[in-house]
Amino acid sequence: MTMKLHRCKGTFIKGPHPCWRAQKALDEAGVEYELVKHPILHGGRKDVQRMTGKKWLPVIEFDDGSFLFESKVIVDHARSGTLRPGA
Repeated sequence: MTMKLHRCKGTFIKGPHPCWRAQKALDEAGVEYELVKHPILHGGRKDVQRMTGKKWLPVIEFDDGSFLFESKVIVDHARSGTLRPGA
């Protein structure tokens, strides 16, 4: 399964940052993904909004065109091994 992690360009931001938490959980779970970086500020995320209807990151994009939103949800699914379309 191919998936993309859409996150902000602020890869230097650690700790409680939602994009960092999601990426860290995917890495720890050994999940393979393509990293797609977007502007840090919401106003520059028009492409994310066109694609998902939302400006918030992180977002997982599955190869079937479905999405998984919110870092807590992404982290929970990565840790439990249930990261899949429609999760």
